[in-house]
Amino acid sequence: MLIYLEHCTFLFSIIVHKDKADKLRNRFRSFYTLIVSVIGRKVVTLPKKKLSLKNMNRKMIKTIVLAALMAVPFFAKAQNFAGITAEQNAQNTPEGWTAVNLPQLPTITSANTFNIKDYGASTTAEDNTKAIQKALDAVPSTGGMVVIPAGTWMFGSTDQMTSKTEVLSIKSKTVLHLCAGATLKLVEYGKAPNNKTLFIGCKNKNQSDIVIEGEGETSIIDGQGTRWWKARDNKETFNPGAMIRFEKGSRFLIRNLKVQNSPGVNITLSNSNGANNGTVHDVTIYNPSSETKTEQPSHNTDGISIWGHHMNIYNCNISTGDDNVVCDNDAQYIHVWNCKFGTGHGASIGSYTKNIKHVWFDNIDMNGTTAGIRMKTGINSDGTLRGNGEEDWKFTNFTMTNVKNPFSIDCFYDKNYNSDPAVDKANARALDSTTPTYNGILLQNVKTTDVCDGNAIFLIGRPESHIKNVTLDNVQISAKKGIDIRFVDNLVFKNNSKITVSSGSIWLKKFDSTWDDQCGATSTGSGVVDTKGPFTLNSKTLTDKTAGSFSNGFAISNEKGKSYDVGSGTTYIKFSANQYTIIIPDGVKIRKMDIEGRNNYDTADAYIGEINGTSYDASTYAFPKDKSVKKYTVEFDSPVEHTLTFTPKVKQCILQFTLYTETSTGIQHITTIAQPANNNVYDLSGRMVKSNAKADDLKSLNKGIYVFNNKKYVTK
Repeated sequence: MLIYLEHCTFLFSIIVHKDKADKLRNRFRSFYTLIVSVIGRKVVTLPKKKLSLKNMNRKMIKTIVLAALMAVPFFAKAQNFAGITAEQNAQNTPEGWTAVNLPQLPTITSANTFNIKDYGASTTAEDNTKAIQKALDAVPSTGGMVVIPAGTWMFGSTDQMTSKTEVLSIKSKTVLHLCAGATLKLVEYGKAPNNKTLFIGCKNKNQSDIVIEGEGETSIIDGQGTRWWKARDNKETFNPGAMIRFEKGSRFLIRNLKVQNSPGVNITLSNSNGANNGTVHDVTIYNPSSETKTEQPSHNTDGISIWGHHMNIYNCNISTGDDNVVCDNDAQYIHVWNCKFGTGHGASIGSYTKNIKHVWFDNIDMNGTTAGIRMKTGINSDGTLRGNGEEDWKFTNFTMTNVKNPFSIDCFYDKNYNSDPAVDKANARALDSTTPTYNGILLQNVKTTDVCDGNAIFLIGRPESHIKNVTLDNVQISAKKGIDIRFVDNLVFKNNSKITVSSGSIWLKKFDSTWDDQCGATSTGSGVVDTKGPFTLNSKTLTDKTAGSFSNGFAISNEKGKSYDVGSGTTYIKFSANQYTIIIPDGVKIRKMDIEGRNNYDTADAYIGEINGTSYDASTYAFPKDKSVKKYTVEFDSPVEHTLTFTPKVKQCILQFTLYTETSTGIQHITTIAQPANNNVYDLSGRMVKSNAKADDLKSLNKGIYVFNNKKYVTK
């Protein structure tokens, strides 16, 4: 067939173009290489013997010429790059924003198209890195396209790398095209570099006008991440880089392919605001959930991570083990629309949030995500925060199904939430250039289709810099737990918004915050009828053993997600060796607490080792292994509001709590313990790191910020 087509090309060139046969024969070789790469035919060796018209009869010539004419459309198709017309038509630029700039590329012809097979790549090779890189290097400065034909092409061995930091390096004005049925597969863990190397990137970071494209979901980039994620579980030392990452430059386009099983982040657009004007569309990303029980969980596998300005993400389907799409430092004018999010941590901001502005997620369908709309600001190892300059974020037209936490803002991402916000306020930091300044957040037309497992709303600002101006417009959220807001100014409910909880109070906490419920969004649900008490927390008042909600408006939470089962033959609730937080309804002040119960094991004595931040030894609040019932009373020096913590030790206790707002009840106390002088050292999470410390003990602490004798102490 090939010889026949070459005859056609040769004769057609003589008849039509009047060109020399040798010149056309060489041109045909390039044409044919491109054709077979597109239609998947096997390349065979072209004959070197010159052809002669004298050896052919006229009938054969007519047939050949006709065949050549029929072949012209194939040549044209093979040589034409689809261009960026579709992207130009789909820009969908929000009002007041400038449009995202698209790649500027030359016309793609046979002369600037390079098939990796022509450079030695083979589907039987253990590693094609060098061959693929030769094809990429062959692209002239004026631009061109590298074709990866159908088949599986291994790449990525450390000893095959042609760059110290990138496995495959793409230069400006290059189209990397994966044909239908083509899989570019990273070599297995142990052969690929594990030192934050970029698997597909740019050796010269400042490259522009790059396209990575496929022909649908059968065009695949596969990172073989299972062994990498297992290694993380095994605490092996490694640091995988992104599968695709553009660090500097401008005008990037990724389209029409699938990225799966990446060892780390799938796609990263920019680094420290070094790159801008990126477009990702019609891309499927898949990594197992970080919480899956049927596969190896993936870790730190962000779907698309954005660190620059002017980015469009649309028509993507992303399921992963971390953030589905996340905006970090310097992300500005980011528009994400018409996407489906499966497993993952949702539409995310942070934890690096400095200078993030003008972000709009629109028309997002979520199913099975751990978090829906999630914002978080962390802390650096030197004690500085990761914020400043955050404003103008929109989340519109969301549908959430099987989403655990629909809406959360977390400016204390470096800590847990068992500490009393009053303590946080007393230890507020001084404002500086790293302080987060969240301002102007809109949720519009957002609804959950079922009951979420977590809090309906969880907004935790910082005492020195409140979250400001959060509007819920036509937002309907149903959840097991209610609303927890701390350090929030002007939370507005409007236009048919409605918050419902399966049990307990809608408002779990309102600390140093202001809100405006314009539509009765939070007007229903159970609450505390009698703020005087006493309040009993046992199986009779427990209304949801998964959420830890009680009929009197109280709740008990823990970081491990433990359920609250009942001890056999009792009204007591089981508590294992974890710290628990009693959530106290707004307006209630607890002055005293009874603890009644017994050990649930007979192999070792149990005890309460911590109450409200004060530590106790095994002899104070003891529950012996003989399982005898004990009752203790704790009186507090000052009323306790909002939260009250306790920590069982050794194994498991079954307990009930009775909480009082008055110190005198007529109940005979078995034990009354006054709180000792608090010389303990706590971290900023409220966790005790050293008990009964002396001044000299502070010198041995790790680098960080601590609280000692109600004062801050910084260890450098």
